[in-house]
Amino acid sequence: MTWTHRCMIVPDEQVEFARQLPAAIAGSSGSGMWGTALSPSGKLPATHWISSGLLDKQFADLLPLTQYPNDAEPIHTPGQSALAAHLATAAGFTATAEQVQALFDASDATDQEAMVAMSRMGLMMASESAE
Repeated sequence: MTWTHRCMIVPDEQVEFARQLPAAIAGSSGSGMWGTALSPSGKLPATHWISSGLLDKQFADLLPLTQYPNDAEPIHTPGQSALAAHLATAAGFTATAEQVQALFDASDATDQEAMVAMSRMGLMMASESAE
């Protein structure tokens, strides 16, 4: 198995679908994603959720990817929404290509470190006790 780093930030209104999709496609290795709440103020309620770390490259290749090379325009590779929907449905979780594409369109998926992506988006880890 080949591993690759991905950081994906999803809006709060998409997080439940986002959590279910990789669990259906990748089984237990896709579970537990998007457990860290984010917001612009650092206080709850969360406006976004982040998952960052190593993923199986075959799963990561289904996701969209925006890369930020030094001093250059971002490079965007679209995700494979139809294939992701097909794989999820074959595993027993009904998902349409349109639902998956809506998730991809609303998300920020990069190979950046979590703190870099959060800073770029103006987000902080959110908690009840944030200053």
